[in-house]
Amino acid sequence: MSKDFQADTYIVDENLADTLHWLSLHQDCYDSFHYDALSQTLTVEHANGADVIRVGDYLNASYGILITAHNFSAS
Repeated sequence: MSKDFQADTYIVDENLADTLHWLSLHQDCYDSFHYDALSQTLTVEHANGADVIRVGDYLNASYGILITAHNFSAS
């Protein structure tokens, strides 16, 4: 199944390159992001603060700011 990177919503999976691609196409909804290779942690800074992005998270750029919803049921 192909992913629609132009869509305003995205569900993070194990493929970091896909998440970075989606973020690159929605740069107007966040300020910056950092990837720590040692801890393998992606952090995105946006108008509401900063979020660590994890597999299973739901990202939404529909409102001009990045909104994240964490999937706490995932391990």
